[in-house]
Amino acid sequence: MAARFFEKLLTFLFDVVAINVAFVTAFWLRYKSNFFPEAFNPDIDISSYFVPALILTVAWIVLFFITGLYRDWNKESRLDEFMVVSRTVVIGIFLLFLITGAPQIIDFAKTGDVKTFFTRTKLATLFTYGICMLFFSNVNRFTVHTVLTWLFVKGIGVSRVLIIGAHKSGEQLLDDLKRYPSLGYEVKGFIDDDGRKKGAICGGLRVLGTYSDIPEVVRRERVSGIIISHVSGSANEILKIHSYCGDARLTIYMVPSLMDVISGHLKTHQIFGVPLMILLQDHMPAWEAQIKRLIDIFVAALVLVVGAPAWLFLAGIIRWTSPGKAIYNQERVGRNGKKFVMHKFRSMHQDAEKHTGPQWASEKDPRITPVGRFIRKTRLDEIPQFINVLKGEMSLVGPRPERQFFVEQLKDEIPWYVRRLKMTPGITGWAQIKHKYDSSIDDVKQKVMYDLYYFENMSLVLDLKIIVRTFWVVITGRGAH
Repeated sequence: MAARFFEKLLTFLFDVVAINVAFVTAFWLRYKSNFFPEAFNPDIDISSYFVPALILTVAWIVLFFITGLYRDWNKESRLDEFMVVSRTVVIGIFLLFLITGAPQIIDFAKTGDVKTFFTRTKLATLFTYGICMLFFSNVNRFTVHTVLTWLFVKGIGVSRVLIIGAHKSGEQLLDDLKRYPSLGYEVKGFIDDDGRKKGAICGGLRVLGTYSDIPEVVRRERVSGIIISHVSGSANEILKIHSYCGDARLTIYMVPSLMDVISGHLKTHQIFGVPLMILLQDHMPAWEAQIKRLIDIFVAALVLVVGAPAWLFLAGIIRWTSPGKAIYNQERVGRNGKKFVMHKFRSMHQDAEKHTGPQWASEKDPRITPVGRFIRKTRLDEIPQFINVLKGEMSLVGPRPERQFFVEQLKDEIPWYVRRLKMTPGITGWAQIKHKYDSSIDDVKQKVMYDLYYFENMSLVLDLKIIVRTFWVVITGRGAH
């Protein structure tokens, strides 16, 4: 994880330099070089353009951010990155043209005079700046990857990984990774389910343990990824591996079967002839995920600040109608198994589970207070969770976070339940608007199907659809009892 952060930080710093170099170069070409005699002006000083340069730098960084240029490009094609960078620059120049040409656009709309719209000087300046941005942005990315490759070859900033499978295919994969250190992988050892191989040497590295040892080995060796080296026809074996490492913050690769490749459900990377697919990866594009986070912050702050008087009044009603605190705090399991404290308006009597232990609420649960029944039906009990959204522990849309007690039970009961732990939990979600409150494990099994649908189809459009339907539930009161 530290290696990927270093890569993104280096890319960001190089981008800032490239953006300003492009600006200075375009300024020199237009006004100082005499390549454009009509614009040549030896008296103009670039220092007077400091503020525009600063504004453009911030604008380009934001645009690069939302278009996904700060995702992990290390394992992706340089041509793909070149195309995305070039497309982003073209979009940016077009937006700059619209912004700077707003007065001419208005005049053109009124008069229809083409000359007032397509001014030669403006187009020449933007074209020169656009060419400079295209050149320096792409040269910048090439430079970053050259620097990173040199660092990886020197063993600096590499990702530590384990190979699952101490056999011929595992040794072959190890040889490939050793042959190309520029990939940035450092293999720390093997994991094999055959306990008799533990401690043995495979391909020059030690077999560090079996599947059950994965959590301890990951912590000890500070591993950020595992690679399942063999094609497995058994879904149970893959599920077994995930049962041990699914909660860890790991990137999990595996060699796909022919059917996996044909179906195209999982993204595949080519590493010098070795196809590896990422299991349980995020399906939402990076730029959408970043916009989703910005929307989370804006909406959460708006709801908490604007609605503060109403929430204080509701808290007073809860305390007045039943003894105990208005806010109920409970530990839940978030993304990648990370625990956090979730906040809710209390809808049950105080210490409702003191004698019963953790259990699901039933439709006519006597533990629920009269006010609690109303706020659960209208989803108003979820309002304090906007604090969790601001902190990044939750999102507006996602699967509901469960307690550790239920997570352990559900992982045994429901195949691939661990996929839910790869998503940031949400206040509302596809499962919540499609199904009632959980009152049994059968309800949870049904919700998991909805959560997996959301996992495979994550997008801003789907999030908007879920939010609109949630508003309808709140307005009509057609929630769970």
